[in-house]
Amino acid sequence: MGSHARRLSVVGIILAMLLFSAGDWNAGAAINHQPPWQPPPKNQNVIISNGGMLVAFNIAWGAVVVGIADKHVAHELNIVDFHDVGRELQVDEFLFHNAPGPQPLLINPTQAGALGNQAFAGHPHGVNVPETGSHVVRWKATRHTFFAVVRPLDYDTGNPTHWVYTEQVHIDRHGVAHFHYRFQRYGHRTFRMSTEIPTLYSDRTDAFMYPTRIPYGRNKMMGKSTDAWRRHVRLVKGAPQWPGHNIISKGWIANIDTANRIGIFYTTPVGLPETFGCFRGASVSDRTPLGKSNVVGNHLICRPNEIYSIRFSVVVATPQNGPALISSQKPAELRINGKLWHPIQH
Repeated sequence: MGSHARRLSVVGIILAMLLFSAGDWNAGAAINHQPPWQPPPKNQNVIISNGGMLVAFNIAWGAVVVGIADKHVAHELNIVDFHDVGRELQVDEFLFHNAPGPQPLLINPTQAGALGNQAFAGHPHGVNVPETGSHVVRWKATRHTFFAVVRPLDYDTGNPTHWVYTEQVHIDRHGVAHFHYRFQRYGHRTFRMSTEIPTLYSDRTDAFMYPTRIPYGRNKMMGKSTDAWRRHVRLVKGAPQWPGHNIISKGWIANIDTANRIGIFYTTPVGLPETFGCFRGASVSDRTPLGKSNVVGNHLICRPNEIYSIRFSVVVATPQNGPALISSQKPAELRINGKLWHPIQH
């Protein structure tokens, strides 16, 4: 397929009333696709838009985000990778025994679903699991908003978990997507936990960008100045190998496609660990390199019935304009039982 394989059709979205329409996003998915995994069924895509920015969710895969684009940037090119249920833009948890010392992974609730082949307790080489999407209990979409309740599967076994996710997204009039995930575990056990809040896999990604100073507090006014923020960001080029770069969040991170001058920028809770890099030789939905970035809440103690909440914002922009746009958004927040969580306090 040519470079238009994964660009959006605004006309198609309007005609379909924003429901079960995906333009041509999945058209190029089979080019680099290898069995046994299958791409998400495109007739299960739901798209919301403000007329500029568009966000697509796949109902068959736990309402995971399979596409983000903006008609004003790179001709609506979508670089979110949807090759399998372990990618996309999503949240997940890694649960371990609540005991001192290194512990094997026990359960990996994942929004999109299960795929297996990952080491976990008692299975150092993982197990082969048919690719299965997590169940969406219910969902609702309007032109600018999306809501879903999801029962995530264990990525390693395909078994149901004791978790429930709620996903809320709205696109504001400025073309910024605001995400709010709420996840709660039911049961009686206590675990040690790390959580990706979120992780983003993207195609055509040969660079990453992040700020060198926090854009809040005394620096808040700088968020309105594109020229000012150009002096306070770092652009890491050359498709650095995963997980070669580990940093501490200063407010946001971005996956960048330098050839098409497009980036997906998202806010991250200040002080949490971030990692980014590329996977060489990986199969992708569109074109290599495959890039990944994430922000992680780690060293958490997950007790029964605790409620976790993450709010963050997403902007699609050029590498030149993105830093100022994302820096002007509200800070991302991780809360536990309604209380703001900060790593310095733990």
